[in-house]
Amino acid sequence: MGVDFSRRSALREQYEEEGYVIIKNFFGSQLILDVRAELAKLVDQQADSLLASGKITNALPNEPFETRLYRLYENCLDSAPIVFRRELHLPSLFGYFFNSDLLDIVEAILGPEIRLYPNYSVRPKMPEWEGTLVWWHQDGGYTRYWDHSDEPVETPDVENLRMLNLWSPLVPAREENGCMQFVPGTHRLGVVAHVKRKYYLEIVDPKFTPLFEQAVSIELDPGDMVLFSNLLFHQGLPNRTKAIRWNIDWRYQDATQSTLRRDQGHLARSASRPADVVRSAEQWSKHSFG
Repeated sequence: MGVDFSRRSALREQYEEEGYVIIKNFFGSQLILDVRAELAKLVDQQADSLLASGKITNALPNEPFETRLYRLYENCLDSAPIVFRRELHLPSLFGYFFNSDLLDIVEAILGPEIRLYPNYSVRPKMPEWEGTLVWWHQDGGYTRYWDHSDEPVETPDVENLRMLNLWSPLVPAREENGCMQFVPGTHRLGVVAHVKRKYYLEIVDPKFTPLFEQAVSIELDPGDMVLFSNLLFHQGLPNRTKAIRWNIDWRYQDATQSTLRRDQGHLARSASRPADVVRSAEQWSKHSFG
């Protein structure tokens, strides 16, 4: 779907005011099926590994995509994958990460030099497991409080990073299976203090507790997406079902800035370096993470 200039301007205004904007029915059904099929092959690989290690005796080949990975790991959840990242140079994901209509929207917010930030992920949020419980945080908190580099790098303050987060589900995302929640407007607070938990970071300062009462649940269907600031307060609700909440999340950044990481990501749009832009699914599948 295309988004005309006036609509892009309205989306930008909403994004700047609230810290997020939802766009419904953006990605087509065939693309979603293609992504799920390629991810099912990653689940096949997980099953093969579990069989080889003797952790399971049945690979459950007929189990549905929504439940198979959980069923494979339900007796050894501490070994279950929390995220797929380096495995994501799959042809179908070009249709998400490098969608031309999406990049038009991104350009209206970030400008014409756009990088796919080196933090693109597919997350299988497992039922009733602490490893996929994500507490209140800002993604910018990870940039500031979680060391991603072995060497110090001179970079702008985290608040000055021009970044845009994207999130899109591959199954319906509802409160009962752990949809995200946002606190509108909190992107204007700058990066606040976080503490490290076992798996994730968390905002614990009690002065922010009243803000959490303003949380909005972000319930989406496959094909929908939400764009949000890396400074917005957000969390993932617990998954109280018996199925996996599968989603894709990725980020864009002004490519004229440092990533604050060793990895440099991939150019999605650039007038200054057009030869380095990823332009096809085949090209994407030949790249690697970083």
